[in-house]
Amino acid sequence: MIITPLASGSKGNSYLIESASTKILIDAGLSAKQLALRLENADYNPDDISALCITHEHGDHIGGVRVFAKRYNIPVYMNEACYKSAREKYKLDEINDIRFFETGKAFDLLDLNIHPMLVTHDTVEPVCFSVEDGIHTAAIVTDIGKMNKLVAVNMKKVDALVLEANHDLLMLKMNPNYPEKIKQRIKSDLGHLSNDQSAQAAIEIISRGKLKHLTLAHLSENNNSEKIVLKTYQKYFKEHGIDLPINLAKQYVISEKIVLA
Repeated sequence: MIITPLASGSKGNSYLIESASTKILIDAGLSAKQLALRLENADYNPDDISALCITHEHGDHIGGVRVFAKRYNIPVYMNEACYKSAREKYKLDEINDIRFFETGKAFDLLDLNIHPMLVTHDTVEPVCFSVEDGIHTAAIVTDIGKMNKLVAVNMKKVDALVLEANHDLLMLKMNPNYPEKIKQRIKSDLGHLSNDQSAQAAIEIISRGKLKHLTLAHLSENNNSEKIVLKTYQKYFKEHGIDLPINLAKQYVISEKIVLA
């Protein structure tokens, strides 16, 4: 299994997961043109994508889905609540093949088994996904206000994890360009994981599971930095005696591939 973060951040998110015979995209928050370009730059053909799986209806996760799915005749998987919420705004009726999954119930997609798990975020029924190919399991866990028990338990099974580390609490607090209402929303259980929350969640997963690859994602351009998030993680990892490499998912360029062999 190979996981390639094509884009990660508030301006667009998409992750490619490849098994022996299947290639799927988790989210399509870039324009169809930009998404195709990223795939081509990563040596993939957009025509080879088997399916799109959507986590929730925010534009940075669903904004490119209609055009991309139509252009390359790709089925789109989402829960019905997401579809109903996004249907009009993103003209989802124009997509030829939309397939509903039931949140919390794993489903098969060719040689992959995909488990959509409910998370807390300010949308109607947001999910994260774990993906298994029969040998390895990977998970994409972003846009989550807090780590719930269901997700935490399932993360013990994963070999590779893309985990949100959205903001540094002090940077967010001191940011003069963010209204207090927005700051509270970001910090809330319906917002995003801070660096500290992310590191604490990662420690729990690492100590109780079999995680081999960790990639931090959805870093805020305005309330975080690569230097700060790595410093925070290194502090927590040192305190708990953890020695695990950390990768970072980028917004504007393709990030390092995660290879599970």
